Order: sequence, then C-alpha cells, then structure tokens
Amino acid sequence: MSTSSLEHIAEDLISHALQRRNVLVAKPKFDHNGADLLALLDVADGAKFCRIQCKGRSLINNKKSHITISTDYVTDGFIVILYIEHDSDIAEQNMFCFFGQDIRQWRKSTSGKNYMLSFTRSNYKKKFAEHIFCKKVVDKIIKSIININVDGEFKSMGHGYIEFIIPPPILQVSCSVSGI
Repeated sequence: MSTSSLEHIAEDLISHALQRRNVLVAKPKFDHNGADLLALLDVADGAKFCRIQCKGRSLINNKKSHITISTDYVTDGFIVILYIEHDSDIAEQNMFCFFGQDIRQWRKSTSGKNYMLSFTRSNYKKKFAEHIFCKKVVDKIIKSIININVDGEFKSMGHGYIEFIIPPPILQVSCSVSGI
C-alpha cells in the first residue's frame, strides 16, 4: 500500500476515533502548518481548537520506519497521531498520540528544521506504550483544547486579514483671473 493511501486511512481512523469520543473534527481544505485535522469541542463564538497531523506508517513489509515533523509546526496546540499498520488488525492499539511537549523531546534533524521519530517492528509497542490512543489521551486532548492560547495558535497558522477604509480624496481647486 502506498504511503499516501495509508495516510488517508490513518486520517479517517483518527477522525472516527475522536468523533466517537465527542471531539468535533474539521478537515481543512488546506495543509498548512501540519493541520490535517482541526479538533474542536464546540463551533460557537470563541471556539478553541488544536491542530492534528495524521501519520500512517506500515511495518508489514518493513522492519523500521520513521516520521518527521517541521519544528515550525510544534506548539502546545499541535498534536501528532500516528497509526502503525503492523498486521491485518485495524485497532486503536496501533494509534499513538504525541503532544507538543512530547515532540520537542524527539531527535532533531542535522539541519535542525525537523523533529524525527524512528521505530521498528520489534520496539514500537513498548517504546510508545505511554502514548497509546485511549480515553485518557482523548481527555488530555480535550484539556489541551480548553487551555489553548488561541491567539498563539492563530499566529502559528500564519494567516491574516486586514481591511483598510480610506476616505475618498478631497480635491481643492483655486484659480485667479486677471486682466478682464
């Protein structure tokens, strides 16, 4: 299976798992600053959200794999949820959740522009045991959304809008007539 197909499967599984636990999920029509999904608790005025990057990796025909995340994406409102396909069983036990504070502990690339997480078929379950996607993790996602600094998240999204209202110019004309 291609990485692209697996990424779509991971996104759908992650979206389904969050919605089952009453976290609203929006799919932006853009891929900006790692926002594959936006997780919300409400869509009323003042709604808060966190950005979720979905990753899917297969260990069926590979003994090892890794993921990379741009350092620019990582804030306290950024979450990576990784789905690992290891066998034919599609289960939440193969989904792992990493918050901003977790990601900042990963190894940095030589350029310093990415965080990198490597894992193998034989070590990922033990290595990621404390990150298994479960009710406790969803509760932590909900707390993250409630406590998020929305101003900081909107700044990290890199969008802006400004409207100028300029009054119409006022022109003055003067002339003088002489010698008539």
